[in-house]
Amino acid sequence: MTPFLTQVAQHLYATYGSDLHRISLVFPSRRASVFLNAYLNELVGSPIIGPEAITIDELVLRMSGMQISDQISLILHLHRIYVAETGHDESLDDFFFWGEILLNDFNDIDKYRLDSSDLFQNIEDIKEVEARFDYLTDEQKKAIESFWGSLGRSEGSVNRDKFVAFWNKLPAIYMRFREELLKQNSGYTGLVYREIIEKLERGEIGLPEGDQFVFVGFNALNRCENNLFKRFQSAGRALFFWDYEEQLLNDPSQEAGLFIRRNRLEFPAPEGFNLDAGEQKNTKISLVSVPGQVAQAQVIHYRDLFQDEIKGNRFDETALVLSDESMLVPVISAAGSRFKQINITMGYALQNTPVYSLITLLIDLQKNSRKLDGDPAFYHRPVLALLKHQLIASDETKGLVAEILSKNKIHVRQQELDRNDLLRLIFSPQSNWKACANYLMEVIRMLGLRFSSGEEAPVKLEGEYLYQAYLSIQRLVDTLAELGTAKVSVSLFFRLLVQHLQRVSIPFEGEPLTGLQVMGFLETRLLDFKKVVLFSVNEGKMPKSTPIHSFIPYHLRKAFGLPAYEEHDAMYAYYFYRLLHRAEEVVLVYNSATDGLNSGEMSRYLFQLKYDSAIQPKEYYFDFNFKSSGNVPIAIPATAAHQEKLLENYAVRKLSPSALNTYLDCKLKFYFKHIAFIKETDDVLEDVDPRLFGNLFHYAMELLYQDFVGKEVQKDHLKALLVNKSKIEQVIRAAFAKEYYKDKDLKDVRITGKNILVKDHLETYLHQLLMNDLAFAPFHMVALEGQYEASFDVDLGDRKQQILMGGTIDRIDETANGTRIIDYKTGRNLKLTFKEISQFYERDKHGRPKEIFQTLIYSEIFKRSTGKTNLLPAIYKIDDFFDDEFHPEVLHGNELLNYQQIVQPFQESLNEFLTEMFSLDNVYTQTEDDRKCRMCPYNVICRRA
Repeated sequence: MTPFLTQVAQHLYATYGSDLHRISLVFPSRRASVFLNAYLNELVGSPIIGPEAITIDELVLRMSGMQISDQISLILHLHRIYVAETGHDESLDDFFFWGEILLNDFNDIDKYRLDSSDLFQNIEDIKEVEARFDYLTDEQKKAIESFWGSLGRSEGSVNRDKFVAFWNKLPAIYMRFREELLKQNSGYTGLVYREIIEKLERGEIGLPEGDQFVFVGFNALNRCENNLFKRFQSAGRALFFWDYEEQLLNDPSQEAGLFIRRNRLEFPAPEGFNLDAGEQKNTKISLVSVPGQVAQAQVIHYRDLFQDEIKGNRFDETALVLSDESMLVPVISAAGSRFKQINITMGYALQNTPVYSLITLLIDLQKNSRKLDGDPAFYHRPVLALLKHQLIASDETKGLVAEILSKNKIHVRQQELDRNDLLRLIFSPQSNWKACANYLMEVIRMLGLRFSSGEEAPVKLEGEYLYQAYLSIQRLVDTLAELGTAKVSVSLFFRLLVQHLQRVSIPFEGEPLTGLQVMGFLETRLLDFKKVVLFSVNEGKMPKSTPIHSFIPYHLRKAFGLPAYEEHDAMYAYYFYRLLHRAEEVVLVYNSATDGLNSGEMSRYLFQLKYDSAIQPKEYYFDFNFKSSGNVPIAIPATAAHQEKLLENYAVRKLSPSALNTYLDCKLKFYFKHIAFIKETDDVLEDVDPRLFGNLFHYAMELLYQDFVGKEVQKDHLKALLVNKSKIEQVIRAAFAKEYYKDKDLKDVRITGKNILVKDHLETYLHQLLMNDLAFAPFHMVALEGQYEASFDVDLGDRKQQILMGGTIDRIDETANGTRIIDYKTGRNLKLTFKEISQFYERDKHGRPKEIFQTLIYSEIFKRSTGKTNLLPAIYKIDDFFDDEFHPEVLHGNELLNYQQIVQPFQESLNEFLTEMFSLDNVYTQTEDDRKCRMCPYNVICRRA
């Protein structure tokens, strides 16, 4: 294989020898010049002055003496002209997106040297086409007729009228925009190109100094480039080198040759240069299907494709080419284990770094700031995300996170976050875009001090990320300040900043002529490698399916010779086949997984290689055949340490009835919670879930009746409460303060949004509970949320040991029939009846009466702690509140249950149960009913999420 640039170098050296300094090499991109100089170095035998190497853009800028303005300043300038020409006072926020589209259209108009008055002409009579556009071909005229004819058929349409009105204004907007930029000696790329061609035609400037300009490896030329090449050609000061295969020239249906067929005829290569395109029939091509985006990188380690170590001694040996730049990190990670020298000829996108995520969080924080009682406050989501961010997190921030979660703070006040200088700065509200810019740069500066490296210390990537972000923000601020615009809102500034940062690429500095080359697809222009590995060769990625946003309709683009999707696809096809035709071995990898936006379809180019190529590629299909036999059940045998921990714990602390129910539902969950002490994750609750609703109801009910504890509750008392709406609202607000805001002493309780509906529901249920209690009045209120405990003996085989069992009983009252042990339940579909005591211990049976079991344990605890025996277990089930007759009593069979009736068998069953729970023979196993796992906080550990 003789690389194309080697052939060019050989011809130039043979022609000019030691006079190479007299020529200037012009390339489409900078990378090719590095390779050509390397090939020239291999040819020369003694030191000489080499040729100048520049890109086509650098040549044009040198000739014009103009400056390319940045995108943002151009759009802001265009906005002022648009407002002046149309009289529409459209905000910059609304204009910005389609201002970008308009700027791209103007760029195309100038690059292809169109007459804007012709393009934007409103053709009301199709006959005008023949008269006005006599310089166009019949095919182009038909395209114009097709567009304006169809638009004419839409007469009377509101959208049509708006389009025509805007279309008629575009010539004036374009001309004024162009004139003002030229006065400033600046512009967009197309304007600069057009201006030098028109100045050359008017004789205002001449061609640059130098003997010969050598244009190497161009493909798709716009009209300005074409005209510039002709100027150099007619002056006898140009050489042209084109890279192509004969097949591209001879097959008109092959889109890859669309541009090169015309270029080769207009600008022939120098005499004596015989292009060697290589014998592609000897190329070994492999198509590799991999089910997964990141997994593609692992192809490097597949021995059938890479039997020998990939050579990286020369710069043109092997290239790993990325159609999707997000593959950079996976490919480097995979290749790094096999190569000592890797040269990355592409930048790393700033938006893939933690600094970018930090800036977006800071933006979210500022967008969601508000005032609470005149004090600045911030929404909890960006606050928590920032406190946990890898660049900010510390022991101090962990404490803040815990405090916010424990108190369920939806909005966090600024003074609560003022713990150190950095946090004081981060959590400070900003009022305008300039303040926001200074705020972001100051945060980055303070963080930069953390990651700054000494002269001898290795460079920390975080510091480089922060530095590039700081420079980007500063450039944006300078641009906005220079334009002196007063209409930049905070939201627009954030939008501009995010767009700006998304374009920033962090350069990797390496030795470009050493080792394995890793590069983006477009960086391969003019380069040849012996082995090419191209990743993400999927339809949509190759060619890249970037939609063309334009105000110029497709038919008019075709009529006036502007590029459309066909030209875009032809350009990609040329680069794809050019990269392949000198390679000795090509590995084309595509993602076959159908997930998200990826269709799993191979690129059209791979289909062409399979069915329309002299070379028959070999196909490989990778598959990750994970044959799942199901998760192995987790079982943890009890140990002496487990037993000792339980006995020590519950000798002083109370073993609650809910813990017993947890053990019956799932022994493993009991182990995680009560032996391993794995805490459940805390979250700030914005919406009231069923558990929180139950807590609100319980506490509101406690407050409603708290004045009656130890007293007789008469019907008149209940009737008075029923009409006392302020009292009911007061207890609900107090419940929100304690359970929702986690602040019992909170005075200003804000109930907003969905919580207003929750408050209304609570009022309805409290009102109905009072109505139901009228049927049981008078009754004596013994306790509300009463704490009770009692000792129980656990049989350990060789001895007995006492533990404490206890908990909070929602309500205890005395009626004429006995003492009611009441448990409030806000759950649904609960049953208040049981037949056998054994039902309580049927672990994996759906619908186990665990609510009754819990109430009976409370009855046993109350009996042991008070000595009372006439106990009536009852459950106030919220979905029974509105029945015609409210019956909270627990039924044993069909009979009302008095606890004394079952006390002995229940005690015996409970003793057996406790013996099992504390036994050394116990095994903590998972429940077989995976429905219980859906809301379990430990389901990820158990692999049942």
